[in-house]
Amino acid sequence: MLKKILIFIILCFTFTQTASAIGVGVTPGSLNFSVQAGGSDTRSLFVINTGTEVSNYKVYVDDDYAGWFDISPDNFNLSANENKEVILTIKPPLSVKGEFDFKVYAVSSSPSSDFSVGSGIKVPVHTHVSNTGLMVGILLLLLVIGAGGFYYFKSKKNNGKNT
Repeated sequence: MLKKILIFIILCFTFTQTASAIGVGVTPGSLNFSVQAGGSDTRSLFVINTGTEVSNYKVYVDDDYAGWFDISPDNFNLSANENKEVILTIKPPLSVKGEFDFKVYAVSSSPSSDFSVGSGIKVPVHTHVSNTGLMVGILLLLLVIGAGGFYYFKSKKNNGKNT
């Protein structure tokens, strides 16, 4: 019985040490994007290894918004107390507009793991997508086409009178 208790205590300390060796920190603690539909906006997120050994890191966004983002790099290793700048560029589809709230995840694991055991941080993201610039562009294009058509037909009419 004493042998089983001793093995249990050793296993508890082993797993506690392994879990405490992995750590992740980020700065800033939240991200705000403001972008025109069809445009892009870029922000930096610094990922920090707060653990005591080399760890593997993965950065990603909620599945519903994954197609909106380019994340570079999105998977990397960091030594203890090392940090890395991750560039997040949002390019929302032309069809969306409004306010969106979701999360960016920074997850760490042991280099020998497949991210099934580790730790992570959820970074809140607020995004404002407007299509004002797109609408102004479309209106200007229609105005130029209309003015061109007006002058074309006016010149045709004047050429018909001169003959």
